[in-house]
Amino acid sequence: MCFSLALLHLSSAQDLAEVIRTVAAIDTKFTNLLRSLNRSVSSCCQCSSSSSCSADNVYRNAWELAFRGTAGIRKSVLSAYKDGQGIPANVEYGCKQVGQNLPCANHYRNNAILDNWKDISQVALVLYKDNVKVKQVIFDGAGSNYLNWLTKARVLDSSWSDMKSQIGNIFSIEGDIRPELRRVFLLNSVYGGCANDVGWFVAIDKESDSCGWANNPAFPIFKYAKTEDRQNWNSANIGNADYFAIFVRGYNLP
Repeated sequence: MCFSLALLHLSSAQDLAEVIRTVAAIDTKFTNLLRSLNRSVSSCCQCSSSSSCSADNVYRNAWELAFRGTAGIRKSVLSAYKDGQGIPANVEYGCKQVGQNLPCANHYRNNAILDNWKDISQVALVLYKDNVKVKQVIFDGAGSNYLNWLTKARVLDSSWSDMKSQIGNIFSIEGDIRPELRRVFLLNSVYGGCANDVGWFVAIDKESDSCGWANNPAFPIFKYAKTEDRQNWNSANIGNADYFAIFVRGYNLP
């Protein structure tokens, strides 16, 4: 109202033009400020130790949820990720969220993103236990597709401090699949025989396995090293995540 009254007292078109230029300059500065704030929030997701990075709303605001895998539902997480197999037409709202105590008995696949993967700049693999983020790995997504972004060479940052420095024998979405086992979304360091297998994260996508540490009463099961470094899969330092999420950020998200 005050702005409108002021315009009534302008003595010339030149005064009006000056006001318009001033307002435009203010709008530009405000837009640049918002962009700067968004970059600051987005960069938070690239760290692993700051408490502010553990806020799930950071992911929801700065990243897009591409997939969420749910443990123990007896539906292949790899098949769900690759082509949506086993996912009903209507998935519960809770399956499309993270960090909230909402019902979910399915995997969730964002078809718009996974079927149109293009110009993805970064990918985040995030593990949750009791709706709290427990581990994350950020990957370089440049030049990737939806099946090949999970490699050791692409790791930008990780909650596991030794991931870049230690050897990794298998880093792959399709992981290690044989008649006797099905280990997918595999971040593994060493195969030394069942008693000496070492790694960071694995989704066991089958009830039975040739190694006792990977047998489970209901698949899939999401095993992860609870410490800041790789662990023997038989160790007490191995935990089971309730679900994991894949977030993406890019230049032209659908």
